[in-house]
Parts: sequence; structure tokens; C-alpha cells
Amino acid sequence: MESIKATSLNSKVGSFLHLIPGTVSVLLDTPVSHVLVHGIPTSKSLVEIATELTTFNTGLSLTGQPRWLTTDDARAGKSASTVVITITGPRASDYVGKRLAAFSSTYRTERRLRFNSHTQCSNCHGYGHHNNKCTNPATCRWCASPHPTGNHTCPTATCRIRGRPCNHTVLRCVNCKGPHDAHTTRCPSRPLSAQDKPDEGEEEMTT
Repeated sequence: MESIKATSLNSKVGSFLHLIPGTVSVLLDTPVSHVLVHGIPTSKSLVEIATELTTFNTGLSLTGQPRWLTTDDARAGKSASTVVITITGPRASDYVGKRLAAFSSTYRTERRLRFNSHTQCSNCHGYGHHNNKCTNPATCRWCASPHPTGNHTCPTATCRIRGRPCNHTVLRCVNCKGPHDAHTTRCPSRPLSAQDKPDEGEEEMTT
């Protein structure tokens, strides 16, 4: 719940524990980060990779065995590829973007981005890509002008509202040019949801 922090709820666990039949304790989730490690030799097994990463990177803790990002067929003939690791612990986020040591070398990492054809970018407001990987110019979600949404200002000289629309704002969608903001669910340019396309599966895309 947006209005209640998990830590606050956990501190008062005794007052609500009886509401969940059979529950004897409550534990907070452990922070995790999904990380891509690039350039790992394909000749190494996943067990070897896990051992190397946890042995030569102090404090690195994995929740499970690494896995290859691509399929066996896609890796055929390649000497190196990318593995996905899930890091847990209070320092989980510290390893994102850091080079990890293994096999007498270091390997570039980046946060794994999960997106699909319905993902809407918060930079250009187009669909099908993550804002962290967006190469398009920034566009305002309210007026479709070529500036970041946070820089939106009222077109009048007397109104000082910034970063959101006011009564003077003429809404314009950058995708369909209609009289609404770019993130409205009624936009005709918005990709159809899974329930609107009953026989089509949705494939997850990653960087």
C-alpha cells in the first residue's frame, strides 16, 4: 500500500498476525537486483560461473544459479555471451553497473530491463522500449512539445504551475495528436492488451 511502509507494518506484526489463519511469523522481502553480466565465456558451466562470481567479488550473494540470457542455439559458435544473475542482500544495488571479477578478468554489468510491446517510455512516450534505453528526444506527455515532461509550464504569463497541466493547458498526445495526454488508456495509438488479443502470446524482451 502506498500509504503504509512495510517496515512500519512489520513493527506492529502482533496486532494483525491473527487475521491471517495459520500464520506464525512475517518476514520482510530481501532486496534483489537482476543483473546482466556481459562477455562471460560460453565454455564455462553455470556452476563454475556462480562459483567464480561469488568467490572473487566480496559480499556478492546470488539467490540462485545464473542462467544464460540467450538460447543454446543463439550461443552456438560464440565464445562469449551474457548471463543473468539475481543478487540479494543489502548491497544488491551496489553491483549494478560495476565490473565483476571472474576467470582472471572483469566483466561489464548492467541492470536487467524487463519490457514488452505494451511498455510505454517516460521520455518520448512511445511504446515497446524502456526509458533507460530511449534514444529519442524528450517529449512532454501533456502538450507534446519537445521538452521533458518535468519542464512543462503554463503558456500564460500569470500562471506559475510547472511540471503538470493547469486549466490553461491544451492537451495534445504525441502519439495520436488527439486532445489528451500521452498516457491515457483511451488513446487509439495504445497497443492492445492481452485480453483484447486472446490468442496472441506476449514475449518478454530484454536488453
